Amino acid sequence: MMLRRLRAALTRKYVTLDGPYSGRLVGEGDPSAISVDGEPGRGAVLALHGFAGTPNEVRTVTDAATRLHLMARAPRLAGHGSDARELMNVGWTDWVKTATDALFDLQERAGTRVVVAGLSLGALLAAHLAAVHPERVAGLIAMSNAVWLRYPSPGLGLAFCDLIKPFGNEFYLPKSGADIRDPHVKKRHLTYDVNPARSAVQVLRAGRLVRAELSAVKCPALVIHGRLDRVCPIGNADRFARALGTTDVEIAVMPRSGHIVSVDLDRAAVAARVQEFLERVTGAGVRP
Repeated sequence: MMLRRLRAALTRKYVTLDGPYSGRLVGEGDPSAISVDGEPGRGAVLALHGFAGTPNEVRTVTDAATRLHLMARAPRLAGHGSDARELMNVGWTDWVKTATDALFDLQERAGTRVVVAGLSLGALLAAHLAAVHPERVAGLIAMSNAVWLRYPSPGLGLAFCDLIKPFGNEFYLPKSGADIRDPHVKKRHLTYDVNPARSAVQVLRAGRLVRAELSAVKCPALVIHGRLDRVCPIGNADRFARALGTTDVEIAVMPRSGHIVSVDLDRAAVAARVQEFLERVTGAGVRP
């Protein structure tokens, strides 16, 4: 009875897809997967976007790969179509399959080990790939890693959603836009106007799983985090780096940025750090 009352109290704050909420992508840009041909044998990069996002969030990484003549891919994760309804019933195992399939395909095409990069949920996936497929991964870039979520929001809310799952969590969490401090970029950012509760809980669970895997990551790593991140605490950068099984770790804190650090006010600094790391790990250089 108590859990039923808790569910009722919680869902009054959440929404169904009617009225002002459509569940569709809002913002500007092309949500399609990104593919960069590069030069064979020169190196490769796999970039993974965040929960309820699109490959646009990791274009900073694929653009750096383009400048370095590296092969790159940024797939759309499972369930990330044009409507949030498609995302409701997918989770960690589905996203891992998308990421793993992309890694294997890219490595075979490139003929080299791959640098894996990701933002938020994408950072969890990238770290998982580095831990379980070390023979295929040359380096790791983790931006705004979601190994821990900020409390009380969104961490506590998602923990409650997880608690009430026997009584149904097929509802949506309204969004007022992405956590981006640049107002012009925030307005254009492509994402859903709601988050499906059931799949959002999967991000919370995935953080716990990946925490246990970080010590198996032995490759060079770059950890980037926005100091003003409202979704994943800034302490994640240091805790994530210390938990890795490698001493070759760089931490870059972006002082003016929120959660979507790759497109926020410090995006030029993020792009520079990403390119420097890719050049070092792959041995690629910018040609005249």
